[in-house]
Amino acid sequence: MEKKNKKIAILGAESTGKTTLCQQLAKHYQTLFVPEFARDYFNSHDIKNYTIKDLDIIAKKQIELENQYITKANTILICDTTLITIKLWSLHKFNSVSDFISNSINQMNYDLYLISNNDVPWIEDNQRKDKNIREHIFEMNQSELQKTNSNYSILNGINQNRLDNAIAIIDLFLNSHSKN
Repeated sequence: MEKKNKKIAILGAESTGKTTLCQQLAKHYQTLFVPEFARDYFNSHDIKNYTIKDLDIIAKKQIELENQYITKANTILICDTTLITIKLWSLHKFNSVSDFISNSINQMNYDLYLISNNDVPWIEDNQRKDKNIREHIFEMNQSELQKTNSNYSILNGINQNRLDNAIAIIDLFLNSHSKN
């Protein structure tokens, strides 16, 4: 019987070190990470005037990337965001979520979620919107995972400490599921 790769998702508000952490974890576990497609998308599209249709395009591509990477991963696949993030931004900006995202979010399965806490200092860039809503986004992520009874941990610390904490959480998860 072929062993299925585990999917580990990194969630959190803007500027909480998710992408850097995904790169570090992929290197540590000698595997792949799925980049956040929204960043690429908004490098070539208007980030100030996006619509729900844009979010659907981003969601479809994020799903496509995950499906491509999962078969090439080594034991685990690190995911730099999920449809949960897209759903939260849609709720935040439009106060609604498309049917596509609502239906697809329930089909996306992750074995473990890490929610990046807001203890990382804010770093401005052209895609980051509002450092003042980070706590709200953190709480929304936690609420979404609690609603679905998902397996998650909150990730604290900065720099090497954050990476060490993430590795410890993932190792504990992998060791407890090594017989599955």
